[in-house]
Formats: sequence, structure tokens, C-alpha cells
Amino acid sequence: MKSAMSVLDEIRSVMEDHDLNTSIEGNTVIGVHSSLPIALKVRIGRKKASIEILAEEDLRDTLDELIESGEDIRDLVDDVLSELRDIAIEIQRMLEDKGYNVELNLREGESDVRDILEEVTEEYEEVLEEELGITEEEF
Repeated sequence: MKSAMSVLDEIRSVMEDHDLNTSIEGNTVIGVHSSLPIALKVRIGRKKASIEILAEEDLRDTLDELIESGEDIRDLVDDVLSELRDIAIEIQRMLEDKGYNVELNLREGESDVRDILEEVTEEYEEVLEEELGITEEEF
């Protein structure tokens, strides 16, 4: 008899194939992106599953540090969200192939991440204006 990999382990395996840092908590697999603290959270129930994107608590601090080091955080956030969306769809297909009814709830999390991005960007621009007397047009 072949030992079946649990669905949670299969989800974890897909996430790890994409270099997400994973953990399993109960019936939930969480994969955090290596570039930014943004997570993909997959909750499994009886033949039901939900997949969402979550901004981790330290996302704001990480973005603050990156923008101060001159990083283009807008592109970085777009890339990370795009990657997580692709991984979510891959997991969705795998689960649907196993007979799960999968709910993709990515928009709310993406929206939260973009809100944090906007706040960090605006704060940084305000700081630059105050400290350096640079206006947005020059920025």
C-alpha cells in the first residue's frame, strides 16, 4: 500500500517548490514569501478549502526599510502579489482535482497589502519633502 501524502503536506510541498517559508497550524498551511512578509494561507475543511493572501505584521517595517535603501517597493510588491496569485491558482487546481470546493479570497488581502504600500510610500514622500525640501514633482 502506497502511503498517501496528506493534502496539507501536498500544499506545503507546492509552496516550498516556490520558495515560500511554510508552517502548518491545524488544518491551515501558511506560506510566507521570501522577499516580503506577505503570506498565502490555505485552510482545509471537509472537501472545502479557502485560499487567501495576508499581510504579515512586519510588512510595514520591511517596506519602510526597503524604501529607505532605495528599493522600488511598488514593483517588488507587484511581483510578490503576482507570484502568490500564481501559486494560489496552482494550489486551487490541485485541490479541485482532488474534489475540493475551493474559495479564492485573494482580493481583500491584496487590497490590504496595497493600502500598506500606499501609506508607506506617502509617509516616505512626506519625510523627503520635510527633510530635503523636495516636492513630489521632483521626486
